[in-house]
Parts: sequence; C-alpha cells; structure tokens
Amino acid sequence: MTIPTSPQRPGTRDAASPALWASAFVLIALILTQAGRLVGNTARAEMVSQTGPYTVMTADGGNNDILIVLDARSERMHVYAATQRSVDMLQSFDVPQLFSDARQRTRGK
Repeated sequence: MTIPTSPQRPGTRDAASPALWASAFVLIALILTQAGRLVGNTARAEMVSQTGPYTVMTADGGNNDILIVLDARSERMHVYAATQRSVDMLQSFDVPQLFSDARQRTRGK
C-alpha cells in the first residue's frame, strides 16, 4: 500500500524549511562561540583568590606571568614565574622578616 503525497508546486516551500534554517544558524553560532573560546584561552594576570590559609595572586611580568602564593599558616610568601610550559620558583620570603626589614629601611637604619 502506498501513501499518497501531494505534489509540490514550483516556487512553494515546505513549512519546516524556515525552522531548519534557523536551527542551522543557531548551531553555527554555538560552534563559532565554542571555537573562539579554544583559540583565545589565555591566562589573565592580576587576579586574586583565597582558599583556607592560602592567598594566590597573579601579576603581569612582561614575557611571563608572576604567581605569588601567600601561606598564612607558615607566614611565607613564594614567588613563581609562570610561562606556558613551566612554573619556576623565583624567591621565597619570610613575611614577618620582610615587614621588619621594611620598617628598618623607613627609619633609616
């Protein structure tokens, strides 16, 4: 048994055609949005975050980013240089000693 179909006249469109085109444009927009996120996925400097005894801050260091980790429990500050391939420790400071040295410098000693 065959199902009769009505022949389409030239110049007429199927009612679902505009909906299909609209959904195609929405899918293309979503794909382009997601692809843009992959290409422009760069680190952003000058951000601060805190969790538990740790405070982490980033800063622009020219060719690389600077990562500063403040450990409130041990009262130490660690400074790292972060590139796209590695994270290297630059210095580690004892925070109470850092403030003591700064006070002595302001007093001229």
